[in-house]
Amino acid sequence: MISGLFYLLLFPGLLFQVICSLFFEWLDRKLLARFQRRVGPPWFQPLADLIKLFSKEDLLPEGANDLVATLLPLISLSAVLTAGLYIPIAGFTPFSFEGDLIVILFLMSVPTLAYYLAGVVSVGVYSILGGSRSLLQFFSYEVPLLIALSGPAIMSGSWSVEQIMISQGSMGPFILFQPVGFVLAVVGLIGKLKRDPLDIPKAKSEVVGGPLTEFTGAKMGLWHLVMNIQAVLGIFLLTNLYLGWTKTFNPLVAVVVFIIEFLVLVVILSGASAIYARLRIDQLAGLGWRILVPLSLLQIGFVILMGI
Repeated sequence: MISGLFYLLLFPGLLFQVICSLFFEWLDRKLLARFQRRVGPPWFQPLADLIKLFSKEDLLPEGANDLVATLLPLISLSAVLTAGLYIPIAGFTPFSFEGDLIVILFLMSVPTLAYYLAGVVSVGVYSILGGSRSLLQFFSYEVPLLIALSGPAIMSGSWSVEQIMISQGSMGPFILFQPVGFVLAVVGLIGKLKRDPLDIPKAKSEVVGGPLTEFTGAKMGLWHLVMNIQAVLGIFLLTNLYLGWTKTFNPLVAVVVFIIEFLVLVVILSGASAIYARLRIDQLAGLGWRILVPLSLLQIGFVILMGI
């Protein structure tokens, strides 16, 4: 009972994920500022922003469904927090089971669908338009992302993230065998997080804030937290599936290597945001179905041939 509460509330549950999300946001903003020759925020800025959002008045336009608008970020937060319990941290996970990768992918898709519904229930023109964009973007990146993340599972013969890590201990990091899959997974993660250059649903110059345009106060704070936790968990998942050989290391060494791999992926995401301009929605659809999906299928075919 006590150990279960520890896992749920402290590590790898609520407190750990919130702290990691705040650290990720600060590091991401700091790196992006440095890439653009700016100073960037102090280390406490993400926490201050979160406190400020929770202290502001919570308003919605007339005609919006307040109950659904409140439930959507809460359900999304519950989904990502639950997914985080099954993702190993430097080789440690208290709730591993066969098929947990499928559960993780399902839970991490819940905020994306809730994000679309948030635009519908808030009735604003920009919100509905941003929600429609987010749904179209979902179909453009989700298929190659799922195919890319299934490559390590097929190669290891297991749908358990922990077992995939154990397989890499004997075979080597899967990024060596599936570099294309890793790149596709990173691109898909950028799309899932709606980061530049795939921040189409919330493009400020076109649709203001997208589905969250009408959200304020605690609801906006919850959405902010959901997106940051989802980013951290996405990086953790990619680290485990493609760079998960830390399972065979000494625990202390495994923690150090895991942190280094996490920081490298954060630099990649921040660098992509700084370097590339936003794509149009039709460009993203073409990129997804004409380039990313065929590449992911070729990658899967290569993995199957390796197994044969």
